[in-house]
Amino acid sequence: MKSLPRVALIGRPNVGKSTLFNRLVGRRVAIVDSTPGVTRDRIYGIVEWIGCFFGLVDTAGIISQVFEKFQEEVQLQVEVAIEESDLLLLVVDAKDGPTAEEEDLAQLLRRTGKPVVVAVNKIDARQAVPLEEFHRWGFENLIDVSALHGTRTGDLLDLLVANLPVKEQPDTGITEDAVKVAVIGKPNVGKSLLVNRLVGEERVVVSEVAGTTRDPVDTVIRYYGRELVLIDTAGLRKKMRMARGLDYYTLMRTIGCIERCNVAVLILDAREGVSRQDLRIADMTIENGKSLILAMNKWDLVERKDSKTSANLERELKQDFPHLANVPVIFISALTAQRLGRLLRLVVEINEERSKRIPQESLKEFLDGAVEHLHPPAVGGRRIMIHDCRQVGTAPPSFEIYTNFPDRIPEHYRRYLVNSLRERFPFPGTPVRLRFARRREKKKDRR
Repeated sequence: MKSLPRVALIGRPNVGKSTLFNRLVGRRVAIVDSTPGVTRDRIYGIVEWIGCFFGLVDTAGIISQVFEKFQEEVQLQVEVAIEESDLLLLVVDAKDGPTAEEEDLAQLLRRTGKPVVVAVNKIDARQAVPLEEFHRWGFENLIDVSALHGTRTGDLLDLLVANLPVKEQPDTGITEDAVKVAVIGKPNVGKSLLVNRLVGEERVVVSEVAGTTRDPVDTVIRYYGRELVLIDTAGLRKKMRMARGLDYYTLMRTIGCIERCNVAVLILDAREGVSRQDLRIADMTIENGKSLILAMNKWDLVERKDSKTSANLERELKQDFPHLANVPVIFISALTAQRLGRLLRLVVEINEERSKRIPQESLKEFLDGAVEHLHPPAVGGRRIMIHDCRQVGTAPPSFEIYTNFPDRIPEHYRRYLVNSLRERFPFPGTPVRLRFARRREKKKDRR
C-alpha cells in the first residue's frame, strides 16, 4: 500500500492559493483572507477527480510570512514542499503579472526536474495581464483559472491528473496481506517505547526529549501467524498549521504514513486526556479512510484509579466527542507492557472488520427496518423513496443506497442511516462511507 501522489500548492502571498485549495478539495478547509500570511486551519487535503485521488498541500501559511525577503527560511520551506511532492502547482496573480520573486521561484522549480503546472489565477479581474507574459518561464503546462468562481478549475484538475507521475511500489519484502500499523500521536507520549516493547529490542531511539523521532521507521513483527508492520512516526507538534522547517517535513512524513497504513494507533497520555491536536490527528486518520484505535498510554502513572476509572473515562471521552463513539479505547503502559498483547489482538480484529463484506440479504433487512422505523422526510413537497442498499467497497466499508432523489437526502437522515447501519454492523474503529445514487431501473420498469 503506497501513499497518495502529492501536489504542492506554491506561490507568493495573496494570489488566491487558499481559495484554489478549497475549490479543488471541495470544501472550506483553509481560511481565505486578503491579508498576506493569514494563518491556515489546515494545510492538507485529499482531491478526487475522475477516479484519481491525490493529496494537495497548501504551503501558503508557511511561505507567505517571510516571502518578501526570500531568505533562508523561505528557501527551506520551498525545498521541503518540493521534496515531499510529486507535482508542483505554481499559482500566480493575473493582475500583477510575473514578479521578480516569482522569477526566482520559477527557476528553482525548473531545476527540480519535477513536473510543474502554472495556474494563472484571477482571470476574471480587470486589467488582467495577458497569459503570454507567463509563457516566458518556459513551462509547458500553463492554464488560466478563477479560483473564486471556479472557472476552468475542471481543466486544471485534468492537467494535474495527466501529469501526476505513476509511483512505483518498492520491493520491501513485506507480504501483500501484512497489516500496516501507524503509531501516531504528539511528541513524548511514548510511541517509540511502545514500538520497542512490541518488537522486544531497541529498534527506535527512545528519549525524554520531545521530537526525537524524525523519520518514520518500519518494523515487521509476527503475531500469531499474522505479519504486522509497525510504523513509528515522528510526533506532530501542538500547532500543525504553524509547522516550520523540520516540523513541516515531519508533518508531511506522518501524513504519508497515515495514508499507507491499514490501522492507526493514536497514542495519548492518559494523564492529560484528549487535546485539540489529538483530535486533529484522529480526524486526519478518519478522513483518509483508515481504522483507528485510541491507546491511553502511561496508565501506570495515573493516580487514584480503581476498577471503574477506565470505563468512566472512556464514557466521558465518547460523550464529549461523538464522532469517536465507535473508536475502541484501550488503556496501556508501554513502560510496563500492560495490555500490549490485547492491543495487538485489537489491531488484527479491527483490520479484519475493515475488510468485511455484508451479505445482501442482511443489508436489505437493515434498510427495511431503518426506513420503517423512520421514513425519510419529504423535500420540496416530493416524497423520497429508499429502494435498495449495496456494499460497493471495503477498507473502508463503503455502501450505496438507491433512491429517487439522491441529491435531496437531508444530512440528519444520512447520519441516521449511518448510525442504524453501525447498530447492525458495528465496524469498530473503522469509518463507514455512505453515498446515495439514483435507483437502477429494470428493463420491465422502462417498458
